[in-house]
Amino acid sequence: MPAQVTLALIVAKPGPLRNSLQALMTTMAQTEIVAEASDSSALLRMGANIQPDILLIDAGLSEDVWPALEKIREEWVRTRTIVLVEDSCQLRRATEAGADIALLKGFPAAKLAAIVEELLSR
Repeated sequence: MPAQVTLALIVAKPGPLRNSLQALMTTMAQTEIVAEASDSSALLRMGANIQPDILLIDAGLSEDVWPALEKIREEWVRTRTIVLVEDSCQLRRATEAGADIALLKGFPAAKLAAIVEELLSR
């Protein structure tokens, strides 16, 4: 039986953060990036068409991130969410919006890889 493929969605502006997330996720076995979005409104437009196993989202996109995350948590119940935050205020808001994990930017890539694997094993 073939191994289960993990579908990932990255929501971040084009640039170093998104490039790093892409690189990290493609090094993980059986992981496929199914979509990328540059803002939370694009994420919501995807609707039910994409229900990834893991969602990585940059909290610094806009204030629209929080309602989008709440909606995702309600509609994509099997999707695990990791929010990358810039400060303690965003950390609190991510937790309140239902993120599975909120990480302060600047964390080691190995830590994120371990967190993704742990979330997906649940």
